[in-house]
Amino acid sequence: MDIPRGLQSSISEFTNLEQKLILKVAKKLENNGFPINQLTRIHLKKRIDNTTDYYSDNEITFFVNPGIYKKDKFNWGIENIGIDWEDPSVIRTPDGGIEFEVGRKINPEDLIMNLYRLQDSYDYGTLLKDHNVILKKINKTIVSSTLEEIKYFTANGVAELIKNYLIVLTQEQENIYEMTIRRMDNEFIDVKHFNTLFEQYRLKINLNTSRIEILDRFDPTFFPTPVAHPPTPIIKNKN
Repeated sequence: MDIPRGLQSSISEFTNLEQKLILKVAKKLENNGFPINQLTRIHLKKRIDNTTDYYSDNEITFFVNPGIYKKDKFNWGIENIGIDWEDPSVIRTPDGGIEFEVGRKINPEDLIMNLYRLQDSYDYGTLLKDHNVILKKINKTIVSSTLEEIKYFTANGVAELIKNYLIVLTQEQENIYEMTIRRMDNEFIDVKHFNTLFEQYRLKINLNTSRIEILDRFDPTFFPTPVAHPPTPIIKNKN
């Protein structure tokens, strides 16, 4: 089981215009330290069929899923960037107002891209060395688990689960990992794949003994904490 990673494999199913927009935003992320080479999925909120669509407000969500990190490098591996476009003739005043020229004609290609929720620096942990080998061992262990409470979802395997779930693995000791699995927001759910687990689980996986222990579980719908929509959009960058 190999999980394809990287920008090219993540954008292959998008149109040329969609790829153009995604690549432009991805470059900004990469320049700020986001691990583009570890990408496993990209979600575009609004599909782009023409130039008008291209210059419309949109959102792109980047996934690094699953990730295997050191114990102190936990990261959900999801980054959501908002996009809008601005007339370059607009002047922002110190009091928060704007000034612009009435009747000035502007071509779409002259518009300036604004990116929202773009961080100045991304402190993402590097995936552990030989993470693919580790992931295969973990996958084998969870798929063969006979633990009644979890086998209905672990039997699907990692490659199937990441279609609709965020999976983060942290190394606690050599060959001992904690696995946290959480259902994605509804807009990212693909109903063609397994999606009936609603509780969030944290499991302890011992590769030496093939033993899985349930550390905790809870239903996040009682404490909603959306992973893809930080509350206050702030313009961080202009192109």
